[in-house]
Amino acid sequence: MHGPLFSQIPGPRPRPIGKRQMRERRTAAMLIIFGVVLAAVELYVIIGAL
Repeated sequence: MHGPLFSQIPGPRPRPIGKRQMRERRTAAMLIIFGVVLAAVELYVIIGAL
């Protein structure tokens, strides 16, 4: 059952996060921060107009 394909698969261990996944996580964080800043500016403009 254990052929050469299975002998090369390492056991369960935490894999390092890939560069693409890190970039996607950083992009998601930047979009969330941008949304929060944009909402704060909109509230500032709305309250300033009252």
